[in-house]
Amino acid sequence: MRKYFCLQLTLCFTSTIFSQDYIGQKSYGGISLGTFTYTGMYSKNASFVSHTSMSGSVFYDHRLTLDRQLFVKGELMLGEIAGNNMDKDKEISDNPLKGGFRGYVVEGSAKVEYELMNLYRHRISPYVSAGVGVYYLFDYEYKQGEPKTAGESWGIVAPVGGGVKFRLNKRVRLFAGGHYRFFARNFDNFPDETVKNPNRYYTLVAGASFALQKFNRLW
Repeated sequence: MRKYFCLQLTLCFTSTIFSQDYIGQKSYGGISLGTFTYTGMYSKNASFVSHTSMSGSVFYDHRLTLDRQLFVKGELMLGEIAGNNMDKDKEISDNPLKGGFRGYVVEGSAKVEYELMNLYRHRISPYVSAGVGVYYLFDYEYKQGEPKTAGESWGIVAPVGGGVKFRLNKRVRLFAGGHYRFFARNFDNFPDETVKNPNRYYTLVAGASFALQKFNRLW
């Protein structure tokens, strides 16, 4: 009986000293809010506000078992996209280099996201991400060019970017980041195809994610 009691006491003492956290958290849900910026022909000589709008998203992260810092992320984003370099007192411009547009984009994407530092050991870590998805453009208004066909409202998008994450506690993470979004088509409806008009689209966001599982002890 005494040997059994000593064995139990030894096991309890050893487990207390050498106990460690078991990272059972694999799933995260979260939201983000930020800006959606267009640069192209209709952003030239225009205020930043005229070609920057709002965006928001909801997402789900799943941590891969083989690497604690590697995640697969599914995201659904909604944002307004707009640009306008016309004079404020004019609704129609005779100058082909001045015009405007406005619309909404809903995007569904799958990304791979990697944290450069282990957030279970550190409070802050940079991260990088890249992925591919599809988008749909709706409620579109334009001041130049021809109307968009139904087929031109759909397309492929490839977001690439990164940012910084901060572990607030064992279940909540805050982050700030930005993405460059490669869209299959230009949105600004600029009519002159002989003029170079590369459209570029950027998102800057801040948000939070919440672990769907508790942070458990190994023993």
